Amino acid sequence: MSLVLRIDTDGRTALMPCPADALESALLIRAGVGGSADTAVYHRRAVLHVHGNGQAERLPLNLSAWVLASVWRGFELPYGLHGTVMVTGPQSEALDADLVAEIQAVCAAVAEVRAEWQDRPPVGEHAARAGLLAAGRHARYALRAPMS
Repeated sequence: MSLVLRIDTDGRTALMPCPADALESALLIRAGVGGSADTAVYHRRAVLHVHGNGQAERLPLNLSAWVLASVWRGFELPYGLHGTVMVTGPQSEALDADLVAEIQAVCAAVAEVRAEWQDRPPVGEHAARAGLLAAGRHARYALRAPMS
């Protein structure tokens, strides 16, 4: 049985078992995103399953998933990811443990920045995006830094 990671719009993550049966797996992903799911590939070992019509249905922006995808791509995505996002390996294979840790670290970094905004709001949208992306990159690279 493989695992799927859910990224909620508030930045929380949950690791869930994913059934081996393709139909049951698709139903789990559809239920997770709350509707029809589109697949998005931003990393060679992961697939993001996003709501197919999230923006039009006015689902909340998923900043953690947006930062994660932007960091993986190496540039700021010019569009948002809306609603809950489910992450699997390619062809719904299991996610590697190091990739799960990376996703969780980036999501935690984004949540931390958003919590700081309660006391010190960003000066504007550009500063907010830059701060989120910097925190996400730092969290990702901190996991890869050699231990001394």
